[in-house]
This record gives sequence, C-alpha cells and structure tokens, in this order.
Amino acid sequence: MKVGIHASLCSPDMSRIAIALSSPFAELSKWLEGEYGGVMEHLWIDLELYKHGARADGADRYPLRMQKRVSGRSRFGLPSLPDKFNVGHYSVRPNFRLIARLPKDEILLYVFSLLYVSTVVLVDNEKLGGFDAATFRDRFLEWGRRFA
Repeated sequence: MKVGIHASLCSPDMSRIAIALSSPFAELSKWLEGEYGGVMEHLWIDLELYKHGARADGADRYPLRMQKRVSGRSRFGLPSLPDKFNVGHYSVRPNFRLIARLPKDEILLYVFSLLYVSTVVLVDNEKLGGFDAATFRDRFLEWGRRFA
C-alpha cells in the first residue's frame, strides 16, 4: 500500500508550518508503505492548515472515505486504461489556536500525535476488508518514537 501524508491545503499564515512538515511527511509516508492486507491500495491523509471556515477546535472536515477509481478514462490523448486502485482518504485539522503558539520544535510532535490518533478510523473498519490497522499503527508509532 502506498501512503501519502500531506499538508497541501494551507492558509498563508500557516505556510511556515506546511513547509516545515513537508520533509517529515514524505519520510513518514515512505516509512508506512507496505502490505497491510485488505482492499486499500493507497491511503491519503491530509492535514488541513486552512483556517477559513474551519472550527478552531480542530474538528476534522472529511471522515475516512473509500474511492474505487473505475473510470477508465484517458488523459492527454493516451489510450484508455482501467483504473485499479482503491484509495482511502481522510483529513485532519489541528487546533489552530494551539498550533500557532507552539515553538517550531514542538510542531512536529503535536502534528504526529494528532495524525496517530486519527488512525483509529482504520481500526475495525469493514470498508477496508481486513486491513491490518494494528500493524499500521505500530509502524506509525515506531517512526514517531525517534522524536519523543
């Protein structure tokens, strides 16, 4: 399974945080890639750093949803190929009041813990068809222990 963790939706005043998280997110995404069983072939987790319209308490905007791409449409004049990836996707929002006050060296730890807690949506989720969330979460923690 491929994993993508990003902070791609960002308010201008949160851009310094998104930039600081770019490299750790790429490293964590790579670390988490592997076989976990189930039907999910890609998992995308978005950290939304866009404050407009957001609740300050950090409530999530998008819960976990599964998407099976079956369009078969071609792009840019290339031959049509059936899509074959089952993608799980959800977003997480930080507490904007808290993250804005954190020192730079504490932001990664806060965001990491926020993301780890969010992975509970993967546990016992029937839509994922036997996904081994325990192993995924263990690997997540293993990566984070380096910063604790």
